[in-house]
Amino acid sequence: MKDERTQHTIHRLEAFSDVVIGFCLAQLGLSLVLPKSESDLTSVWISATFFVSAFLFIAVLWWLHHRTFSAFFVLNVPMVVINFAMLCGLVLTLYFLDSIVRVAGLGQNPAIFFSLFVLSFALVYALAGAMLLTGLFLRRTELPTSEIRWAIGQLTSIASSILFGIGAAAYVALRSHSAQIGYAVIAAAIALAVLRRIAVRRWLDRRLPEAQKPLPD
Repeated sequence: MKDERTQHTIHRLEAFSDVVIGFCLAQLGLSLVLPKSESDLTSVWISATFFVSAFLFIAVLWWLHHRTFSAFFVLNVPMVVINFAMLCGLVLTLYFLDSIVRVAGLGQNPAIFFSLFVLSFALVYALAGAMLLTGLFLRRTELPTSEIRWAIGQLTSIASSILFGIGAAAYVALRSHSAQIGYAVIAAAIALAVLRRIAVRRWLDRRLPEAQKPLPD
């Protein structure tokens, strides 16, 4: 009976998290800027770029959250608190995105809100990483090598993204032309993610090689 109640609570937490993430995606669509005239292509392009970037970040976050719940989540107070804090941070992130759109639409420089947007996203991923790390530590003796490899890879990706996000937010806050800097930040983040995946995968292949599959008869 206790195991059934535990699983039911975990499913309820995951379902609630899916609802919040889905709401954030819907709110993200509502933040798209509608053109005021035929010549308003720049505002539409900037809005669409932020939309696609934020959508990708939220989609990756959803997948990370799903994998954490399916293999690493342990029902205890710290992990529940971290999960709710992560969802709260995600909603706050969308608020800062709306602030960017609103301030830019008024013809003002939204650099400070862009910095808050990046920092809040870094906080969300830090909380997601804390939840994954806690689950990995608590369940390390019962997890297969493939799950441990995946968790370590994700944790290194999260750590590098957080450091990069903090640096980017600080840089943008001290500069103008935040839209151009935003493009550079997005491109550099993609390049960093690709390089990290190559380097970490090679390290894991040396430290935690996957079990060899038997050859077919």
